[in-house]
Amino acid sequence: MPDARSRRRRLVVVIAAALLALVVGVIVARWWRETAAGASFLHDFPGAVAPPSGTPEGFPAWLNWTHFLNGFFLLFIVSSGLHLRSRLRPPAFVTRRNTVLRTATAPQRLGLHTWWHLVVVTAWVATGLVYVVLLFVSGHWARIVPTEWSIIPNAISAGLQYLSLEWPRHDSWAYYNALQVLFYGATVFIAAPLALATGLRLSPVWQQRWMRERGPLSDTWARAAHRLVLWYYLAFTVVHVGLVLLTGARRNLNGMYAGIDDAESWVGAGVFAVSVVVMAVAWVLLRPPAQTAIAEKVADVRRMPAPPR
Repeated sequence: MPDARSRRRRLVVVIAAALLALVVGVIVARWWRETAAGASFLHDFPGAVAPPSGTPEGFPAWLNWTHFLNGFFLLFIVSSGLHLRSRLRPPAFVTRRNTVLRTATAPQRLGLHTWWHLVVVTAWVATGLVYVVLLFVSGHWARIVPTEWSIIPNAISAGLQYLSLEWPRHDSWAYYNALQVLFYGATVFIAAPLALATGLRLSPVWQQRWMRERGPLSDTWARAAHRLVLWYYLAFTVVHVGLVLLTGARRNLNGMYAGIDDAESWVGAGVFAVSVVVMAVAWVLLRPPAQTAIAEKVADVRRMPAPPR
């Protein structure tokens, strides 16, 4: 087990170094904002840029629902992806029935974890397509797409204010701060398409003739990029949830989960709590035995005997 111990030691070192860097960063940011140069920069670039005139405000119901479904499906995408990375033998193998969706070649047999990963990714992509279409139809795209270059210094300003533990002023009901705009826009229009493209390259649906030994179409590049997107989503989720709860939890949750602009109501917090319970229950229920049962309704499944203890 020396490799496992070595990985744990490296992980401990990385976490310790990251925490140390964070503490140093907080101290430096707090010192810098008290200097004349820092005060002047924060005055000139307060951390937010108003979107174009006419951009809608608030969080419509479709945004609340797609936000929840996105997190719900990502939970199972990550868990099934980690099962695939473990390289353990799946408890069952799934073969698509060549009836409704007929193909010239025989359907490929997939491990249960691979099949489940493709199922939840398909649901996630469908949710994302609905979200993007409604984003542009409604005009809400302007809330997460930079429209002027001043977004850059304002994003730096917002980041330094977060780092100094004095949150930048913002009103997410009207518009996001500059750093939120950059990260939300990158998550929707860069990270998600990159995850889909690299996932398709690594999936069984990718044609053999399109594969390459080197470059972006190679296994090495695709796996590295897919892994990078996985860690990006994990880090983004942790930071996103943390800041939602630390920067006015009730107002943020009311907007994101109840669609109301209210800093006092507990409705959004209640809906958020229910959504967490739903995800937890689904996590418990939709484990490999349930996944196998679902697969048996739509495909041919070969269950594997339990490994000897």
